Amino acid sequence: MKQFDLMAGGASMALVFAALALTACNPPHPHAKGPLKAVSSLDCPESEGDLNRKSAAADGKSCVYGGEDGAQVTLTLVALDGKDARSALEPIEAQLKTEVPAVSAPPTPTPPSKAGGEKDGDKVNIDLPGIHIHANGDHHTDVDATGVHVEAHDGNGREGDRATVRIGGGDGAGVNINANDGGAQIRIEESGSGVRARYILASETAGPHGYKVVGYEARGPKEGPIVVATLLSKSEDHDAMRHDIHRLIERNVGG
Repeated sequence: MKQFDLMAGGASMALVFAALALTACNPPHPHAKGPLKAVSSLDCPESEGDLNRKSAAADGKSCVYGGEDGAQVTLTLVALDGKDARSALEPIEAQLKTEVPAVSAPPTPTPPSKAGGEKDGDKVNIDLPGIHIHANGDHHTDVDATGVHVEAHDGNGREGDRATVRIGGGDGAGVNINANDGGAQIRIEESGSGVRARYILASETAGPHGYKVVGYEARGPKEGPIVVATLLSKSEDHDAMRHDIHRLIERNVGG
């Protein structure tokens, strides 16, 4: 048997591991946390880490921070008005998508395989308790373990590599990644009381205003209002800024 069964093309799996590395920096919290505070106005300090306040609305509903390399962080207090958080965040997400090139749609799921093990040339279909591995001669891999699903496709120089990664538990919390060799879309729902959500778009190609990484972190009680921090960054290295954003949100609504 050729050395293809579990690799399904080195580029695809390298892409998957890169996507998983992103989630390591942004993991869903496995343990429930305490209730989040409801606030009527934002606490916007002059600075937080490397972020410096540029402006603040008189009504206390928003403030804008500047970071290194032209990065911008906007803190907004969003009322839910009876809507769920996802609906309230959709307009913000739509606006962020205009700032970076689109990530392609996820690959088409593979059809269910036969039970047990089966191999045919480059094809491998293995179904065991808790783990399922499928590979075929089209450079496609599907790995499904308990709580983790990875589907990767090696474009073999024609279509470009792409992958989806899903990591989640039964409470709705988890990580969903849709990635290709040009960028990634990451959605994170954390466990615990209230709203705890993050969304990240990253692209190898800068968008119309030069941004390569955009996203938001939203946190607050389930009935609202929620605090939403949006990030616009021209640099791929934004880990330090992410921690500053988290501290700003925690300052307002708690952990």
